[in-house]
Amino acid sequence: MLISSVFGPKKAIKLSESKVKMFYTGENVMRFPEYRDQCHDLVDVMVGFDHIDDDCYQRFPIWLEYFFPPTANKAAIDLVLSQFVKKDICADQHKKFCALVSSHDKGDKRTLLFNSLSEIERVDSGGKFLNNTSALKEEFEDDKIRFIGQYKFNICPENSNREGYVTEKLFEAIRSNTIPIYWGSHNNPEPNVLNKDAILFYEGSDSLGSLNRQVKELHSNPRLYKEFLNQDRFQPHAAEYIADMFEGLYSKVRMALVQNN
Repeated sequence: MLISSVFGPKKAIKLSESKVKMFYTGENVMRFPEYRDQCHDLVDVMVGFDHIDDDCYQRFPIWLEYFFPPTANKAAIDLVLSQFVKKDICADQHKKFCALVSSHDKGDKRTLLFNSLSEIERVDSGGKFLNNTSALKEEFEDDKIRFIGQYKFNICPENSNREGYVTEKLFEAIRSNTIPIYWGSHNNPEPNVLNKDAILFYEGSDSLGSLNRQVKELHSNPRLYKEFLNQDRFQPHAAEYIADMFEGLYSKVRMALVQNN
């Protein structure tokens, strides 16, 4: 079985003598013109984040790989989601203000948010991009979840905007019990999984003023911050939706192997 992705020449997939071929990517295929068709005519199984109605396609966004075991069933998924939810009794009054962890900023969204929110209070950047603290590496040994868990807010926009394109960044903020400041997936990320009322959204440069005011109010008011943070993060049937994606992937791979054996 050949498992291929967007990093390399498409012709290599065609030339492969593997009996079963699968195309998988967690990337936004719009950035890879050669692969915008998900290799439809070359493979037996297509896997990505897009919403595509095709018997050979399975939606399986990359964030699933970060938090769930490969043999995940509904019980295991329920357990993982329950570990995400930490009700904040004391409103985290001792937390620092805001963190960013990134290696680049292709769309300038992180720069805009970093500069804008820095007008309220210092924003700590632990990654390569705009780095101003060594704590991520030296104190937390590159454990991003623990690092951003020190902060009330986490700047976590995607690299590009496309419906369904949601990576691990937003879920890492939720897992760290901080409030995500997000942009991506047309600002409707994983509506079957996430409660968008528990997320702050960047809506374009004209929204920076109102976003700053909202962040400043939450930052300065422990009661409001506690209420916002303690909202339900997930939809009631999130586990079932996630389990269906796992089972759909397994089912399509099993069928491809059987049909080509």
